[in-house]
Amino acid sequence: MRSLEPTSPSPAEALLHGQFASWESSGNNNSSSCPDSPGGGGLSPTASPAPAPASNYALTLTHTHIHIQRLLPRPGKEARLLLPLSELVGCSCPRSPAPPLLVLYWYPPGKRRKGVSRRRQVRAYLAECRPEAERWSAAVQCLLREVPVAANTEFSRSLLPRSRRLLLLVNPFSGRGQAMQWCQTHILPMIREANISYNLIRTEHQNHARELIREIPLQEWDGIVIVSGDGLLHEVINGLMERPDWEQAIKTPVSILPCGSGNALAGSINHYAGYDMCLREPLLLNCCFLLCRGGIRPMDLVSVTTSPPPSKNSHSASARRLFSFLSVAWGFVSDVDIE
Repeated sequence: MRSLEPTSPSPAEALLHGQFASWESSGNNNSSSCPDSPGGGGLSPTASPAPAPASNYALTLTHTHIHIQRLLPRPGKEARLLLPLSELVGCSCPRSPAPPLLVLYWYPPGKRRKGVSRRRQVRAYLAECRPEAERWSAAVQCLLREVPVAANTEFSRSLLPRSRRLLLLVNPFSGRGQAMQWCQTHILPMIREANISYNLIRTEHQNHARELIREIPLQEWDGIVIVSGDGLLHEVINGLMERPDWEQAIKTPVSILPCGSGNALAGSINHYAGYDMCLREPLLLNCCFLLCRGGIRPMDLVSVTTSPPPSKNSHSASARRLFSFLSVAWGFVSDVDIE
C-alpha cells in the first residue's frame, strides 16, 4: 500500500464509495489472510478471524486508484492509503458461506538486492452485505478489463467479458529444471487471482510443442503461454507458421514466462514495459504480471530460407524455411576461426 498525502478524490472522480470493516488473520495480510483465495491456501470459508481491534474503512474507487481511509480507530499515521489499479492483478468476492468480502490482490514492485521484485499482497474488506461486495468486485474487474464505465454505471458481473482462456505449455526440463516449481508457486496463483482460466500441458520431447501447435484448434484459446526459455517459443512460432491457416494463426497472442536458460525475449519485454533490468524470479513475476494485465503488442519475425543441401538427387531436395524472433546464426564463425 502507498501512503497518500494529497486530498481525497472529488465526487466527480468517484465511481463507488462505501464503508467496510477490516478482515485480518493473525496480523498477516498475505495469502493466508483471506478465505477462498484463488491463489491457494487461506482460511476455510467458515473460519473466523483472530480477535483484533475493530477497524472501519471508507473506500472510494476511481478510474485509476482505490482510496482507503481508516475511520476507526481514530485516524492517525498511515490512516489514508492509496492503491494504484496499475499494480492490481485481480479481485474476488468469495462465495457463500464465506463472509461478504472484497478481496484485493496486487503486486507492487519492491527493491531487492538483485533487481526489482514484486511481492504478492492481499487485503480483504468486509462489506455489510454480499450484493455490496459483489458490486465492488465487479466494478474493480471492469476497470482491470478496460470496460467503459462511469459514475452512473450499475455495476454487476453481467458487464464483464468472459474469462480469458490460456493454453500453458511448460517444459519441465528447461533452465535448471525449476519450471514446474515456479509455475506452481508463482504463475498459477497469479493467473487464478486474475480470473483467467487455463489448460496446462507439459512438453515431453523436442518439437512436441511445434507438433501440437500445428494441429490444435486455436479458436478455443485467447493466447498461448510459453513457460520455458526462448527455445520453446521458437517451436511454437514455427508451428504456427506451418499451419494451413498460418495467416490467421500467427495473430494468436503468444506470451513467454521466463523459466529457461535463455530468456532474451522476456528481458526485452521487461525493458519495453519500462521495468528495471532483473533476472530469474523477479523477471518471471514482472512478465506474469504483464500477462495477467492483458496487454498485447505486435512483434516482427525474421524469415530465413536455406539452400537445399547438395546431393546427387538434387532435384528431390527442397529449401527449408524457418522463422526467428531474436537472431539468426550459422556455422560461419567456425570457418573463420579455422582459416
